[in-house]
Amino acid sequence: MLQVRCTKKVLDALGLKQADLSGIKEPDSTLGNWYAHLFTVDRRKTLIFMNERSLLSFIVYGMRKDNIANFKEYFYRSLRQLLLIENIGNEKIEEILAQYETVEFTRTDSRTVLGNLNDLVDTYQYLILYNGGLKECDLTSIIRQMNRTPQRNLGWNYSVETMAELLKINRH
Repeated sequence: MLQVRCTKKVLDALGLKQADLSGIKEPDSTLGNWYAHLFTVDRRKTLIFMNERSLLSFIVYGMRKDNIANFKEYFYRSLRQLLLIENIGNEKIEEILAQYETVEFTRTDSRTVLGNLNDLVDTYQYLILYNGGLKECDLTSIIRQMNRTPQRNLGWNYSVETMAELLKINRH
């Protein structure tokens, strides 16, 4: 099961009220749960997803009221694409996605993880704008760069390496 820990902006965009939210539960999946936040970059609403255990992240831009309802589909499709970009095999990807068949939404519950999320948002915004905006930048390259930035909360490890450790994959 997947719990998406949403910021208030995401909850508001999805139209979720307190009664719609699940209680916080310990993750039963290999990678754990994900945080989601909605921000603006280059005048486009953008969703960022960040894994709570590895701080692995990716973004989906161009969110509008009429398409944010497909939130789960965006998450699955984008996570699959990220894992493919990171050279994770199809069999392992299917195993990961199978652990996320059911999705629940909760509020965020860790200031530390939220701090990491906010730092990632700032860096994504900077890199995208520095590289010419969403129309000009190589978003795949930026996402790969972000997941190869040392993270203090991971003992200065890279998010992508921490993910590999969680998945018990040899990346060398």
